[in-house]
Amino acid sequence: MLLRFKDRSFDLKVDAPPSKSVYHRELIIRFLKGYEDDLSVSSEDSKDIAATKDCLRALRDGEALLDCNESGSTLRFMIPVAAAYLKAKGSDRKVIFKTAGRLYDRPLDDLENCLKEHGITLVRDDEARTIRFEGSLTEGVFTIDGSVSSQYVSGIMMALTVLPGSSVNVTGTMSSVHYIELTESVLNKYESGTHDDFRVEGDWSGGAFLLCLNELINGSVTVGNLDPDSVQGDKAIVDFISACGKDELTWDCRDIPDIVPYMAVLAAFRNKVTVFKNIGRLRVKESDRVAAIREQLDEAGVKTEETAEELTVYGKSGSADNDIITLKSYNDHRMVMSAMLIAAALRADLEIDTDAPLDKSFPGLRRIIREEFS
Repeated sequence: MLLRFKDRSFDLKVDAPPSKSVYHRELIIRFLKGYEDDLSVSSEDSKDIAATKDCLRALRDGEALLDCNESGSTLRFMIPVAAAYLKAKGSDRKVIFKTAGRLYDRPLDDLENCLKEHGITLVRDDEARTIRFEGSLTEGVFTIDGSVSSQYVSGIMMALTVLPGSSVNVTGTMSSVHYIELTESVLNKYESGTHDDFRVEGDWSGGAFLLCLNELINGSVTVGNLDPDSVQGDKAIVDFISACGKDELTWDCRDIPDIVPYMAVLAAFRNKVTVFKNIGRLRVKESDRVAAIREQLDEAGVKTEETAEELTVYGKSGSADNDIITLKSYNDHRMVMSAMLIAAALRADLEIDTDAPLDKSFPGLRRIIREEFS
């Protein structure tokens, strides 16, 4: 499909989509607090949110198969949550988690080891690409390494809502600590009795793309539905944008892995040299995002280098060598958006295989593409 940027000026007003991070947590914690309705999937829901709703509804209705689609948050949250829910209900029924895309291959080792100490064994079916758990969850202290994934910690924190007398002990250096703060915020809200306030704020991950687009596009993008007081870690994009325009810039990405592709594109057209640190986890997302962003930037004539935990982006000046740049989506919503940023910066039309992955996090952007960029 072709997206047109060349010889065009834009004046866009776009709201950031609802925050997936907040939405997942609101749905799950509200469900565990006994509010098991309002789980119907809306046409406005991202695929990840639809997956969490489907899993909660299946859990409520006694179904054995919980379909996580490609949502890492859904799988990592729902494994401990489903185990705790069934324990609280006194049920010994089996639960199988269905996966799609690269989700089955993404790591679960630390969560698996933690739950094994509490009576739950995860059993994989490589052919069906499903995961089921066996056993019954036991109470106690859940010890888990927080340096691998904050989602493990958040999943256990939410599960303990219905597992009285238990606690979580986090070891190691916490990764993506802002997501833990989000979990605490929603838990505290429901503990304080304000559960009638089901509110999902705007997503700073999607907002980060829009703010970077505003920096790179010919024209302007006015971004709405972003809370400046949010505890979402991806709000750091505001500081990053302010810091750009330097010869050399180093940025720690331990807590903001989702927005690194956008930052890398912006850096290529704003700085001479930018070093992004602690980027290893980008390799186990919907695509290998380190390899993917390097390939996209290479197509744009941008030099990059990588080590195990660092990505270095060298600046590029000038516009595209051709009127059209052809980039791949890698079946990854973040990489579709980074491709759009590259085309905007180069003032070149974009040929991309598909925009369908956007349904995972920002389905409304597909409508905007058809209205504004076709």
